[in-house]
Amino acid sequence: MLPLSGAVQSGRLAARAVLGARDDPAAASREYERSLAAAFVGYFETSRHAARRYHLTWRVLAAGAGSEHSFYVKGRRAVVLPEGVSALAGAEPLELPAAARARVLPFLAACDEVCLSVVRGDWPFLARMFTVDRAERLLLRPAIGFFAALAAGRDGPARGAASVAAAIELATLGTLAFVGPAAAPREVRGVDWESATTVLAGDYLLGQASRLIAAAAPGLAWSFSDWLGELTSLRAAVVTTGAGAEAVFASLFEFPLRIGAALGGADAEAFRTCGATLGRLFLRVEDVLALRGDRTRLDTTLPDLLEGRISALPELLAVPGLTAGALPPHALRAAVAAARETCAEFERDVDRLPDPFARGLLGAVGAWVAAPVSTPAGPA
Repeated sequence: MLPLSGAVQSGRLAARAVLGARDDPAAASREYERSLAAAFVGYFETSRHAARRYHLTWRVLAAGAGSEHSFYVKGRRAVVLPEGVSALAGAEPLELPAAARARVLPFLAACDEVCLSVVRGDWPFLARMFTVDRAERLLLRPAIGFFAALAAGRDGPARGAASVAAAIELATLGTLAFVGPAAAPREVRGVDWESATTVLAGDYLLGQASRLIAAAAPGLAWSFSDWLGELTSLRAAVVTTGAGAEAVFASLFEFPLRIGAALGGADAEAFRTCGATLGRLFLRVEDVLALRGDRTRLDTTLPDLLEGRISALPELLAVPGLTAGALPPHALRAAVAAARETCAEFERDVDRLPDPFARGLLGAVGAWVAAPVSTPAGPA
């Protein structure tokens, strides 16, 4: 499947290059070579070391083939599908105003370059997650909120800011490996690759993120480590008590905005509040999508959300230990109402921001997150 998806994608790139330079074959050839090298970064290595690394790729794909954990689902899509990471969101592309898009795209490209430089040597199949054509499909990611807060400050973007945002994105991806239902221990000969990959990938990404922060912004190292510690503590509380999933997502979403504001000289507390509310909104909309039977942004299902304790429903419905087979009849109605209430709260938080660019950018992000509850509900 991997060679087939590559052939499809290379055909698309060739067609785009030809259409973009119909009267200049040499220019079309150069553009095709450039786009091919960018899209298939890591795939053209032929050394023995590269071969060993790709054996790991196939082990990961084989081990997680039947897993519905969000990390494995997104990993399979990124590696196998010709669309790569552009198929990960489970929603329409994030639409931004033209002026905001023009400002944020170069920053996102810089973040991708940093992420590529980190993962291409050791885990090249993860590089595909950072080579999407942003001109075609823009997805929700931590760097967008980070840039909104960074640009709102009196100091503006600073050197090394892209590396800080890249570190946050790598850490968020690493955290995703540990959020969700744990793989069931299996008695197998050799290595249990499903369980091992969760730890390997998560620890690798978190470690590389910490290294990036230490190199690019050592003054933020303590804040970054405190954030990771907070996420660990919050997630541990959810796993042991079944409550507090919203706090995990609030922390995931608020940190990029808070750090971006701190670096740019903006009001960090105002952006922290916006980010925390956005995180809670994201999780509540996930519940609505799962209850309707629609594809969620985390690429998971209602049973997995509840089993993995990444749902706000048990607390919202006051049913500890809630399972998909024991939903009260008003569950969807209550979930939609809660999501809309949180959406209104987020809009109020954004309106309090003094910077018009940040208001517009974050407003568009919030509208994208809330889109499934801004339209009439689908089937329960």
